[in-house]
Amino acid sequence: MNRARTDGFFTLGLPSERYHLPHPRLGLPVILLIRRVLSRALELLREQNFNLADATEDEVTAALRSVIENDLRESGSVAGFNKRSYEPVVRQGQWSNYNGSILTKTPDLCFKLRHDEYEPRQVIPEFDALFVECKPVDAKHAAGSKYCDDGLICFVRGDYAWAMQEGMMLAFARNGRSITGHLIPSMQDSDRMASLNTIDLPAPPVNPFAAATASAEAVHISRHKRAFDWLHNKGPASEIIIYHLWHHCE
Repeated sequence: MNRARTDGFFTLGLPSERYHLPHPRLGLPVILLIRRVLSRALELLREQNFNLADATEDEVTAALRSVIENDLRESGSVAGFNKRSYEPVVRQGQWSNYNGSILTKTPDLCFKLRHDEYEPRQVIPEFDALFVECKPVDAKHAAGSKYCDDGLICFVRGDYAWAMQEGMMLAFARNGRSITGHLIPSMQDSDRMASLNTIDLPAPPVNPFAAATASAEAVHISRHKRAFDWLHNKGPASEIIIYHLWHHCE
């Protein structure tokens, strides 16, 4: 995409003075609600004898979206998550990266809150959401090369959630893989510390609702610098917080 096209890319229908970057934080309560939604969806898949131990990434994310949309968002059975509060969940929708040079970035899931029409937000509505990247982590899919180098990096380099201050990684953990035993050692590699611009390695927040459950590890949070500038003189990109949700999918 040439310079003239990128300069005008995000002004299509939205003058640059009408939005701020970064967008406001979603906050831990929203993250924990989405965690409950994902946990309940995985629980329902287990009850349906869905093979979480062997299914591919695409098979799991497709099944997750179906359950979330056809059951949970429709019924409102997870308190706070319903059609009034959230728009339809998007799976592998196409978004542009931070400067519009790539138009086909496809995060696995996207949760977009509905906002009060009488309280307009100075944001870019298209990109105002929680973007979730999903990865199996097992003997064939390493925490370093697949989860970090193919997944987490997308948030750091501005492919996903570039207007936001938060993103989410969802792991389908198998073969005994864990955050402390596999993810943190992989992220401590010196080359990966540099490529991910890691400020803080994953650690759990001080919140009882983020604690481990029977089917999932405690939520962990890492923090990363982003080394790109936003368009239209919006300045250097802010740091991004990544929430790591690891679910046991044996």
